[in-house]
Amino acid sequence: MNTVLELKGISKIFAGTPVLDNIDLAFKSGELHALVGENGAGKSTLIKIISGVYHQEAGKVYLNGKEVHFATPNSAQKAGISTLFQEIQEIPEMTVAENVFLGREPRYKNSPIVDTKQLKSEAEKLVKRLGLNIDVSTKMRELPVSSRKMVEIARAMNHQASVVIMDEPTANLNAEEMAALFRMIDELKKNRTTIIYISHRMNEVFSLADRVTVLRDGKLIATLNNDQYDEKSLIALMIGRELTDLYPEREHSIKEVVLEVKNLSLGEHFKNVSFDVHKGEVLGLAGLDASGANAVTKTIFGLCGKPEGKVFLNGAELDIVNPSTSIKQGMAFLTEDRKTQGLFLNQNMVNNFTISALAKVFSNRAFMKKKKERLESNKMVDKLQIKTAGLHTRLSELSGGNQQKVMLGRWMLDRYKVLIMEEPTRGVDVGAKSEIYYHINKLAEAGLAVIMYSTEMPELLGMCDRILVFSGGELKAALSKEEATQESIMQHALVR
Repeated sequence: MNTVLELKGISKIFAGTPVLDNIDLAFKSGELHALVGENGAGKSTLIKIISGVYHQEAGKVYLNGKEVHFATPNSAQKAGISTLFQEIQEIPEMTVAENVFLGREPRYKNSPIVDTKQLKSEAEKLVKRLGLNIDVSTKMRELPVSSRKMVEIARAMNHQASVVIMDEPTANLNAEEMAALFRMIDELKKNRTTIIYISHRMNEVFSLADRVTVLRDGKLIATLNNDQYDEKSLIALMIGRELTDLYPEREHSIKEVVLEVKNLSLGEHFKNVSFDVHKGEVLGLAGLDASGANAVTKTIFGLCGKPEGKVFLNGAELDIVNPSTSIKQGMAFLTEDRKTQGLFLNQNMVNNFTISALAKVFSNRAFMKKKKERLESNKMVDKLQIKTAGLHTRLSELSGGNQQKVMLGRWMLDRYKVLIMEEPTRGVDVGAKSEIYYHINKLAEAGLAVIMYSTEMPELLGMCDRILVFSGGELKAALSKEEATQESIMQHALVR
């Protein structure tokens, strides 16, 4: 395979700190080349240089043997480099068809006017070919996140790029959409398209990558063919040490019931759901898209209005009104979408840590306890080993793993009875995952009842004492740790 894209001596500095150090790397025609490493390793910075978002301090980029300088992402796209960033790039008020053909709209002959009929027809053909069940006349803002992601992938394919960069492309996708994405990847490779693929999901790297490059602390550690590594050796290269146990063991004995859910229903989302959670237990919730599992977690915390049925906390019936009421009653909630729903990205670390406990812990009604805020925030930074320049740092400047730790630390500053977690390690590297799992276990050992919704089955199997499986809005099975396997979970998740 011939080299399509080559990087020579690429270096990048932010605020005096090197984030990429003399990177030499070549990408071949028709290969899927995975970039892996911990959060902050330099992966996203590297692809932003390739795609024209950032400009390097040193080094050169070659495309098809010729040196290139991309002033903007648009110039990179015109040269044949299409990028799917983690944050969806779209125009919400435009239709699916208009977004797919953005910048490449079919026009009437010798006219600047867009041929809307052909636009819709070509978009429908593309969507059908990719196996997507999406109405191309729908406005993007009306689609769920996963469908919007698929539209963006379709747009990249429509641009017929020679290089397609995918940054965490399976985030927010269900199993069916992931299968569609992998079909698209096969088609791209058959057309000799080069794919640069960033993912924290090791199973994707093993099944898809022809070669993998490991970055650590801005340096290139190794580039390996797919027969030159296994999971253990790859993780060791990523984190610089051998990870002995991703899912640390935890002593758990059946204790008293903390949370009891009785005949809970919410419209078409789920019906007649009953279960309980014990003190010190980590209870997993599993299910495919629209199974109801995720809706149950949100409903219990008061994010979906008042449901039918009852929820009891330590024997007392909860008044499910809104999140504020739930917090006052002893509930904590770690959202799956940290960037838009969980964190204040333009605020500093202190504000993000203490927001949920301001009234109870950090004020005396008349005045804020600023000194205590800083003191407790510093303790949490040390406890969670958060990499930061200081408490003044904005959350937008932290890596995904460190952002997730801040969100977890927020709920560790006060005493809660139940912690509900959605996708607790989404978009987090394997080293940070291990640290987050350690702290979840410590919270459970201290007596907290933990409910964990996750679409990553290895995570559920490794962390949970029991797993509830949902399908079609109903609770289909409650599996003990001994009964739970990927096969048994999927068997119940597919029941209608």
